[in-house]
Formats: sequence, C-alpha cells, structure tokens
Amino acid sequence: MFKFGTIGAFKQVRNNPRTKATSELKNGYVVLPDNATGLAPTAATPVQAKSTDVHVVYNIIDKPEIRNSADFKIEIGEHVRAFRLADLAGLPVELSYDAVKDDYAAIKVGDTLVPCDDTSDPTAKGKWKVSADADYKVSLKILEKTTFGDKGFYVEVLVK
Repeated sequence: MFKFGTIGAFKQVRNNPRTKATSELKNGYVVLPDNATGLAPTAATPVQAKSTDVHVVYNIIDKPEIRNSADFKIEIGEHVRAFRLADLAGLPVELSYDAVKDDYAAIKVGDTLVPCDDTSDPTAKGKWKVSADADYKVSLKILEKTTFGDKGFYVEVLVK
C-alpha cells in the first residue's frame, strides 16, 4: 500500500492514469508508464530503475468485493494510476512492507529503498529494496517504521 504523507503532496505530483499493467501490481509498486505503447511495465533493467522517470502505483480501490485494502491488486491489462515520484522530492510518503523485497526486521531507520529491476530481482518485480548504491536518481529514505498496512514505513522521497 502507498499513501501521501501530506495533503498538499497530492496536488503537487503529476499522475498518469492512461497506461495499463503488464504484470500484477499492488499500490506502492514501481512502474515506468509509456504513453506511446499504453503500458506501465516495471523497471526491466538497472538503468531504468535508476532513472528519474519512476512512478509509484496508487490506484483507487474501486472493487466492491475487496474487504481488506491489503488484498487489492491491479491485474494485467487494468489501468494503472501512476504518480511521478520525482515531483515529491523532499516530501514524506507511507509505504507498506508488502511493496518491499527485503526482510522487515533487517530494515533499519536511515536505510534507503530503491526500485527493484526485473534483471537483478526477477522475483520482486515492481518492489523496493534496501540499497546503498548512490546511482539511483529516486529513492526513499526510511524515517520511521510504522504500522501502516500492518508493517510499514514513513519515508522521505529523495531525488538527485
């Protein structure tokens, strides 16, 4: 799950609702929307994951059969509402643990989360991972561990 940390953030960030999922996604996952193809794939290569064009999935839960927001998924072919993270530079957001690859207990305050790519992390498509690699243009610095989505993080969006 994903949530803006401030009300003003929603008004400031650009979003792209015109592309469709190429794999099963959850809110909080990373995609790279492409208006030319109409698709929103996850980062296929480390170069894509390190770009400033990463977006985060944040669809409205519009399926009445969903009783728990943690169960919400965007299926292949469904429209993705993707928000451009670079527009949120310096602002806080909340992210639940289900969008992170690494073990929750091993993640510490001060760690940096970066997008996974399909080449290096084929079983974690669209998720975030802990990394100290300074080459990522967009990352999330963990400010606090929270109960958001049962286990979650309060993070600051960092953009280079």
